[in-house]
Amino acid sequence: MQKNEDLQKVGSEKVRQRTGKMDIAVIIIGVAMAGYHMAFSQYLIHGPVEHTNVHLGFSLILAFLGIFQTSTQRYKRYLLLFAALLSLFATGYVAVFHEELEGRVWFNTPLDLVVGAILIFLVVEATRQSFGLAVPLVAVLAVVYPFFGRYLPEPFTVASLPLAKTISNLSIGLTGIYGPVLSASADYIFLFILFGAILYASEVTGFLLEISKVVGSKLRGGPALMAVVSSSLVGMVIGSPVANVAIVGSFTIPLMKKLGYTADQAGAIEAASSNGGQIMPPVMGIAAFAMAGLTGIPYVEIIKMAILPALLYYLCCWSYVQLRAEKSKIPLMGMKVDVREILLSCHLFVVPFTVITILFIKGYSVMFTAFWGIIVAICVSLIRKKTRPSLATLLRGVAQGAKTGAQIGVMCASMGLVVTTFQTSGLGIKLSAGIEAWSGGYLFPALLITWLICIMLGCVGVTAAAYIVASIFAVPVLMKMGIGLAQAHFFIMFVTVFGFLTPPIGVTALVASRLAQGDYIKTSFQSCIVAAAGFLLPFIFIYNPALLLLPQESHTITAIIASAGFMVFFQAAVVGYFLTDLTTIERALLLVANLSLLIYLVVHNYAFFAAGMGLFALLFLRQLRKRRSANTSFLQSAG
Repeated sequence: MQKNEDLQKVGSEKVRQRTGKMDIAVIIIGVAMAGYHMAFSQYLIHGPVEHTNVHLGFSLILAFLGIFQTSTQRYKRYLLLFAALLSLFATGYVAVFHEELEGRVWFNTPLDLVVGAILIFLVVEATRQSFGLAVPLVAVLAVVYPFFGRYLPEPFTVASLPLAKTISNLSIGLTGIYGPVLSASADYIFLFILFGAILYASEVTGFLLEISKVVGSKLRGGPALMAVVSSSLVGMVIGSPVANVAIVGSFTIPLMKKLGYTADQAGAIEAASSNGGQIMPPVMGIAAFAMAGLTGIPYVEIIKMAILPALLYYLCCWSYVQLRAEKSKIPLMGMKVDVREILLSCHLFVVPFTVITILFIKGYSVMFTAFWGIIVAICVSLIRKKTRPSLATLLRGVAQGAKTGAQIGVMCASMGLVVTTFQTSGLGIKLSAGIEAWSGGYLFPALLITWLICIMLGCVGVTAAAYIVASIFAVPVLMKMGIGLAQAHFFIMFVTVFGFLTPPIGVTALVASRLAQGDYIKTSFQSCIVAAAGFLLPFIFIYNPALLLLPQESHTITAIIASAGFMVFFQAAVVGYFLTDLTTIERALLLVANLSLLIYLVVHNYAFFAAGMGLFALLFLRQLRKRRSANTSFLQSAG
């Protein structure tokens, strides 16, 4: 018995030693990957194909070794180590022979095809290990689709290609995996993920939470308003809504529950607030970088276009939170704000984002801007001893950022398989024609069909994947109906982002409900109400390009006013409170005002704008009179 226990202890010690060595290896590779991308942002080390291949090599190796760190099964560890070595071989082959490979597309040697097949397998498997089954399943369907597509009914029928040409198209021909999606990861996404990791390592989240206390301690919304403010700020740094919930929700959700919010309400508010980080400039998660790569629209222009929708979204969340707090008589939080700490640590957040904003405005490239954002973030973190990360902490932060960037890299490579299949098979054109046929050629039904598809794709839980797939077939049909390129892409990006909240697989709502110990389905539905703007705004800015700061002949100011009013009035009607509790008649009046404003935003008839604002003015006066009457009655009874 004692001998067995001793053997187990020896075995456990050996596992710990191997894990410790692998941790060091991952840190070294992660730092090397970060160093390479930082160097390439300043110097043209080699061409774009070689750069994308180096990025893929690092991503595959780091993704497999990152899973190795957390695996406890010996056979799985050996397989992961073998996959990492195979990744080095396959990407090394492309690095050595890339010029020859570009010259013999569709006429590849048998060894070329073997390497191409290995690359496809490695990319799909690394994606499965990192994100689960949903995304790689889509990629696998894309790989095998050309072989059985000819047996499917229209509009899904496609002509099949020989196996050799399919492999060439998808990998070794330096398309497919090596397409624009992976290029976006190599050029934009990785560096900004690294930027977020550096900020996180410098304890910037402490400053952001302290800032949110300023709002939370002064208004009745308290910790719920803290969730809205801090989640929007943290979202600017960390594009992942799940990470946002984990960071902010662990602090705000218990406070909300303590002051009277139900577990479902607390989880819903945090989920909706964190999910909005994906549309909050300047980082905006991953989808914005993918949009820049797919459309050719400069990233700084995407940031500009996102400003008003992001503000309107958080106005909607803020309105729900404040009105719900007033209706439920949530007490003031009374939390002490450390003003001195805010002033001493504000440079951690303000200086890097100021530098990034200035560089974007001056027209510098995304890579150049991200490089200096990272350098400045490291420098300002060293100013104060309290926030100064140790060298070990900084290296671990860089390695963690590189691991996250590597996982995104392999997912982007998988999406390259999907994009190429849609393009070469003609399926994208056929699905576009299908949407046009199902909608009868009318814009609103086409938008509604696209909206439903995007919501379902968004439930997959990977924004970039859902956005890329949907944009391939939905953007062409929307543009054919007269919608601009930027509007069409923003419509799809917004809707897929908020698929993260919708049941049955709302990933952000799921994590928030776990933290709040609430019911997932109730939390998910409630979060959709808090985040109503995310689902409605895409329709509004299709008909009002001014909300994306795009040219509009008229109605610009009134469109912005109507949109803001609609967000506030909608939440007032949902909560049943404005200045005082709303009666059934008042709620109905408010819904009619909302409907009038919504119709105005679609048809641009000023009569509907006047009707909506007029009805609201009547409601406001009625509510004001009721509130004054209630205050007078209270004073008389107190006297």
